[in-house]
Amino acid sequence: MKISGFNNAVILLDKPAGQTSFDTISQLRRLAGIRKIGHSGTLDKFASGLLVICTGGATRLTRYFLESDKRYTGIIKLGLETDTCDITGEAVSEKGFSGIAEEKIKEAVSGFDGWMKQMPPVYSSLKVGGKRASDRVRAGEEVLLEERDIRIDRFEITGINGDTGEVDFDILCSKGTYIRSIARDLGEKLGTGGCLKALRRVQSGSFSIERAADMDGVKRFADSGGDGSFIIEPAEALQGFGVMTVNEIAAAKVMNGALFSRFDVISHENRGSKPYMIEDEEKNLIAIAEIDIEEWHITYHSVFKN
Repeated sequence: MKISGFNNAVILLDKPAGQTSFDTISQLRRLAGIRKIGHSGTLDKFASGLLVICTGGATRLTRYFLESDKRYTGIIKLGLETDTCDITGEAVSEKGFSGIAEEKIKEAVSGFDGWMKQMPPVYSSLKVGGKRASDRVRAGEEVLLEERDIRIDRFEITGINGDTGEVDFDILCSKGTYIRSIARDLGEKLGTGGCLKALRRVQSGSFSIERAADMDGVKRFADSGGDGSFIIEPAEALQGFGVMTVNEIAAAKVMNGALFSRFDVISHENRGSKPYMIEDEEKNLIAIAEIDIEEWHITYHSVFKN
């Protein structure tokens, strides 16, 4: 699989706050002239930050990025509860937050550690009977969601404004974690109520916001071929996978989904328990497969025709 401009690539976008993820992706589609686009997780409209987009043949890689851990920074507003658990929702209650000491906030935050159960917000894209929970709520239906298992690896308080009740944070968590629920639950622990005021995704797996481009950067690249570091080769995006390089005979077999001999292997590097990237002699990614080296058993996940 060869990159051609924006095609067959992993693209890192910096979504602005106030724009939906789908609008951002649609802009990329128009600018890049790419029809086939996939993503590994969207962001709420009010949030900003990293979107990992796959194009062309690389859309089949999204499955490997969806499970990645995520890192966010943002602001929790104490003293305010809303129906959506964020600042865009309707106020449910307002309480005082004066007298909440920094030590008490940090003590409450320390309880968010490791694996735990979390109740998602009812205003979410989770499906209930085939429809989004948020759509059902807006239609006046009562929605009952189930708690989910999530993991918090780090929850750091980076600033506290006692006058406004705003708490700045930096959190590293498992996929599927709702930061809006974290804000709600922290407010409940403190007895003040709370909601999410601002959110920015700064990391998704091995991808960082520092390498992402905003839409102006995408336009500059499309117009003049400037800095394209936000466009990543599939092989680089899967850097944690093992690598197996095969000869020309085996490459032809692989691209037709056929098996090949261990004697067709030029080199291989096992990087752990993850699948192998299979490359041809020119280092083009031609397949992803589970390979048992000892038993010589091959199971293809994806095959890419250049």
